[in-house]
Amino acid sequence: MSAAAIDISGTHRGSGSGKDDLQLTEDLEELASEWTQLESAGIGNPYHGFLWCKAFQNTLGTAERSRPLIALLRSAGRPILLLPLSLFTHNGIKVLAFLSARFGNQNTGLWDKAFYEAVGPETIRSVLDRVCQESSADCIDLQNVPCHWNGRAHPLVLDNAQLSPNPLYRGSVTDTFEDVFKALHSKSARKNITRKQRHLQEAGNYEIRVCQQPAEIEAGLEAFLKQREARAQITGIPNAFSGPEARAFLRQATQSTALPVTPDTTSAPLKIWTLSVSGQIRATYLCGQDKGTLHAYSNSVAHDEFLKNSPGLVLIREIVEKICADPDTKTLDLGIGEEHYKTSWTRPEPMCDSRHSRTAKGKIYSAVQTAKTRLKSRIRNSDRLWAMVKNLRKMRASGN
Repeated sequence: MSAAAIDISGTHRGSGSGKDDLQLTEDLEELASEWTQLESAGIGNPYHGFLWCKAFQNTLGTAERSRPLIALLRSAGRPILLLPLSLFTHNGIKVLAFLSARFGNQNTGLWDKAFYEAVGPETIRSVLDRVCQESSADCIDLQNVPCHWNGRAHPLVLDNAQLSPNPLYRGSVTDTFEDVFKALHSKSARKNITRKQRHLQEAGNYEIRVCQQPAEIEAGLEAFLKQREARAQITGIPNAFSGPEARAFLRQATQSTALPVTPDTTSAPLKIWTLSVSGQIRATYLCGQDKGTLHAYSNSVAHDEFLKNSPGLVLIREIVEKICADPDTKTLDLGIGEEHYKTSWTRPEPMCDSRHSRTAKGKIYSAVQTAKTRLKSRIRNSDRLWAMVKNLRKMRASGN
């Protein structure tokens, strides 16, 4: 498909007629069929899937009073690009950002593969400019976009892009588990995690489970939420899932019966993996599957007598072993943000933040956000400054 053939001079808002190439709508259901078609046949990530975005808008989006704006680009009546966006006002400036950006690990959009491979910067700038114009937005803020994705520089990485504060952690799982384990861990590290796994197994009733039935999904989610809250109180690290809306979002994102499905989306966006010992869940990992990639979204661990045997690290080891044995899974994605367990299984890949401004107010917003991102990156990449941040969190958690 030639990118030059795309004409986006005509737009319409929510008419659903398919006559024009670019459609903007606030109604997610209006585009459900084409959305899931592109999700199934194209390339993207779970955080821009229909059910994920629907779960977010039903809960957190409604609570935040965010206004969804879904942009769908068609060619010859066929969907080729979908950007799930949200419109908000910041100090009188109207800004578009990715829908559920705070709760997703990366932002890519959903693409027809041929269009993705061929599209050039002029077409992308034209699309973004029309989206801003038709929505009366001053600026579109595209954060946490992979710098390089599916064989090329991502088209949403614009000329003014800067590195995001946190990279994405991804790794190949096409080799045998033994080869992956040996390649990424020293002999002493392998012995240490194997010893911890053996101690957990010897404690009795050791089980790794991917929750399927409603009762076990609810039990896994409750364990995740309680463990995350305990972690926040001990470490001072903010718990993004502490509020009722966030909990409702996770319930919809993990329970296939909570949202209507379509022929192309037959299960919930997230599956809950659990590690149980002595009849209790000691660690969890919420994961999404997108074609050949397992997206490990968020995890938790119980702070109890088994913590010394690192059930969270053992669960990740078990997950990696199982997906290495799955011929359909090629890549492990551990999301953004540096953690030791991530660097032991994957390698960092840079992410980018880009902004496209339509008005003078948009340029002001863009300049301020660029400065904030630069400051965040400086803090995150400084051992001394980041250690100070972590110490302050611990002091706040302990009440000192």
